[in-house]
Amino acid sequence: MRQVSPVSTRSLTYLRLLRLRRTFTSHSALFSSSIDDSQFTTLGDASNVERDQFFKYTWGTWLKNDEAEKLKRYTPFAIGGINEIIRRLRDQSSTVQPSHVVSLASLSEGKYNRIYLAELDDGSEYILRIPYPLDWSRDARKARIQSEVATMDFLRKKWAMLIPEVISWCPTADNPLEREYILMEFISPKYQSKNFENLMQSWDPMGSSVLQRATVLKVIVSLMDKILATRFSAFGSLYFTDDVSPSLQNKLPYEGEEDKELIDRWRIGPTVEKKFWQPGVHETGVIDRGPWYTPSDYLLATATAHVTAYTNLLKDPAIASSELGSYLPTWIATYRQYATLTPALIPSDVQADSDILSPRLHHPDLNPMNVLVDRSGNDPNEPFASAYLLDWEGSTIKPFLFHGAPGFIHYRGYKIYKKEEIEDYDSLPPEQKAQIDYMIAATSNQFSFEFMIKHSFPTLINAYSPRAKLVTEPYSVAMATDYDYHPLEITDLREALIKSKHWSAVTDNMLVSPVNFTEEEIEKQAKDAETWELILSKLPFYSTKGWVPQDMFEKYVKQGKLVKNDKGEYILTS
Repeated sequence: MRQVSPVSTRSLTYLRLLRLRRTFTSHSALFSSSIDDSQFTTLGDASNVERDQFFKYTWGTWLKNDEAEKLKRYTPFAIGGINEIIRRLRDQSSTVQPSHVVSLASLSEGKYNRIYLAELDDGSEYILRIPYPLDWSRDARKARIQSEVATMDFLRKKWAMLIPEVISWCPTADNPLEREYILMEFISPKYQSKNFENLMQSWDPMGSSVLQRATVLKVIVSLMDKILATRFSAFGSLYFTDDVSPSLQNKLPYEGEEDKELIDRWRIGPTVEKKFWQPGVHETGVIDRGPWYTPSDYLLATATAHVTAYTNLLKDPAIASSELGSYLPTWIATYRQYATLTPALIPSDVQADSDILSPRLHHPDLNPMNVLVDRSGNDPNEPFASAYLLDWEGSTIKPFLFHGAPGFIHYRGYKIYKKEEIEDYDSLPPEQKAQIDYMIAATSNQFSFEFMIKHSFPTLINAYSPRAKLVTEPYSVAMATDYDYHPLEITDLREALIKSKHWSAVTDNMLVSPVNFTEEEIEKQAKDAETWELILSKLPFYSTKGWVPQDMFEKYVKQGKLVKNDKGEYILTS
């Protein structure tokens, strides 16, 4: 078990769990049960039904394979083990104040982790985070936890960034909880008497004024100021020095560190970027996960990782004979074409711009939902006094050119700045007006963000130029496409590769794509793209991979909009 620091202001003694409670936010219901210490045994004890329900996923339903998807998110752990963790924290403390946990609540069932809130009788609160098994291997979960904790530690200690303090953590199941975990402080509304709220409460991408949206974007850019402050020496992910291989321990992560306590604290190791740990590449060392020392090596690895993953999957006879196996060869061929294209993603004139290609830290989920702000600012134009950034899982160091805009304002559509640009706007049908209004808001948000980037990071703004967006599109699509939902998903990447053939026409022959396609391939792509668009129009909840929030699911079932077919899958009737 790894412990970053002892608890100083909240010294803890041996605790008892007096009450176990569970909160279902989507149902607005509360489950509570009194359980004495004798019921907190090992992970293998499933005799208590209420205890088992505490670990089950309830925040949504999948239209297909619901039982299997929920099983992937079943997070049993030895509840009684938290006693031992807190005892060890107490033993590290310089003072002794008797305290015990009075409740353990299920706070959130997230995308990759289950979040529990532990409340002690002295009023202190902690977050216990347990990762879902999903399709991650143990090696993947271990690396992601190791890197996340080290990244949070780096930003707290190097740049004094406001991040919840990690109290205790373990990247393996070899600990009292018998599961990987992170225990950290809870930033609650009453924390230090500050008026904290989720930044998402202030973000209305269309309904608010440009100035109001700018106040939110300003918070995001201010967080990026510290995230991007360090120019690293390689591409990969941050770890504590002891957690990387000996061959990497003598390579400094960045230059110019003068603090003796920090020089040997962190190192750059293999990336924890999601696509490098997908099914098919679970075995450590099977693919090149870095670190890399040139942008071109990193880009090529984003292609070879996919080729390796899909090739490994085909080695399984069951997969080779399945529907998945029937189209994996096409995916392999497409990613090989992408590999051929990767050198062209860094044009010769861009190679001279060392700043936009420099290794910079990237937060993969930088959005208002992951930011807590202190709304105690006195200036109406500066309402937020401070901001905490949460959830650093999957953070990586990669060329800034390929960071892109944060997902919540990412927009590559046609730019419209005002209604007056659209002839006869007032006479258009409501649905067309709504579409144009969205495009105007998206254009405005993207422009505001890039304007702020230009002033905060003048040497990095070229990464958002129209040409930069053009050449990075194949990378963005390649790293976003999943392999397991529908065979025609690869259509998006093939489309991006074919579009690269037109680079020279729109850039006055300054960009030339090395990939080639026959007329038959282009014709087939056009047909596949048309088919894919039709499928998407009939594929409910595609963006969530068939997941429906539980309250919406129950509502739609009751209304008859979702019905179960003979395969046991739910289909949308209207």
